[in-house]
Amino acid sequence: MSRIKIIPLQFAGVEVLEQMLPLISARFKIETLVSTHRMDLTPFFNPVRSQYNANDIIQKMVPLVDEGDKIVGVTDLDLFIPVLSYIFGQAYLGGSVALVSGHRLVNARYGLADDPKLFSERLLKCIIHELGHAFGLKHCLLPGCVMVSTTYVEEMDQKSDQFCRSCKIQLK
Repeated sequence: MSRIKIIPLQFAGVEVLEQMLPLISARFKIETLVSTHRMDLTPFFNPVRSQYNANDIIQKMVPLVDEGDKIVGVTDLDLFIPVLSYIFGQAYLGGSVALVSGHRLVNARYGLADDPKLFSERLLKCIIHELGHAFGLKHCLLPGCVMVSTTYVEEMDQKSDQFCRSCKIQLK
């Protein structure tokens, strides 16, 4: 039986992830659970950028996948891929592994008052978006769809955590 496993990797908000499980499960119509796995992310730190290489972390996560499952690593660390200065998350189209960072989703990063509810909403959107890629969805151009590409946190706030009609059809 296929499942989605959310794996906290140096992530402090496990209770936030647990609260999201029913929402994620409903979006993908598949059992979703939080699974623990210890992984040292230190080797993926790039001292020149002071960030962690998301592609390398994803490659290290691939052996953790049970057949038919999708896994999402969630971290508080700042992520990058070589062609971008930072990313909110990364997944390979149709792959089995995704990675999401809450680092740039917190208001404090932008000099704003702490807002745990907004952080949770942003994190949920990132997880659903990256899982969408893992399930084969490409970026969507319909404003509001969770599969719209986002470069800035303000863009994240403008989209919903829902798939548009077209993405829902493709997901099935």
